[in-house]
Amino acid sequence: MATSVSAVKKAPSPALESANLFELSRGRSSITYTASDIGGEPQVNYDGRTFRGAEVRRQKTELGTLVTVTLEATPDLEMRLLTIVLPQVQVKNGTPEKVSAPVVFTRVELSIGGLPLHPGPVQTYDVKIYSGKASFIVS
Repeated sequence: MATSVSAVKKAPSPALESANLFELSRGRSSITYTASDIGGEPQVNYDGRTFRGAEVRRQKTELGTLVTVTLEATPDLEMRLLTIVLPQVQVKNGTPEKVSAPVVFTRVELSIGGLPLHPGPVQTYDVKIYSGKASFIVS
């Protein structure tokens, strides 16, 4: 008696893409990060302010991608930074995924000579958790 083995067809696995658009909020505050806008440059929108290109600094780390913009720079006084710690998010078929990310608001003390002229920390941090969605868009 002969036994036939038929090939089992596997359903194609859905294509996964790394998210390149993050839409986050916390209360009335909102942050949108696009890895590549229509002009091919990164863009961050924070509470109505837009930062593009070289204004957006990115660094890949074990924590995720650190996306930093300078909110304010006052010579001889301080610099205020916003850093989003973005996890790598895989999305399928354009379906957004829920995501939460810490956002670090950093105050850097400055003086005319560079570092502050008094003892204490140079950087102070305020960390907030923002939530929203991550998706993949074709730019």
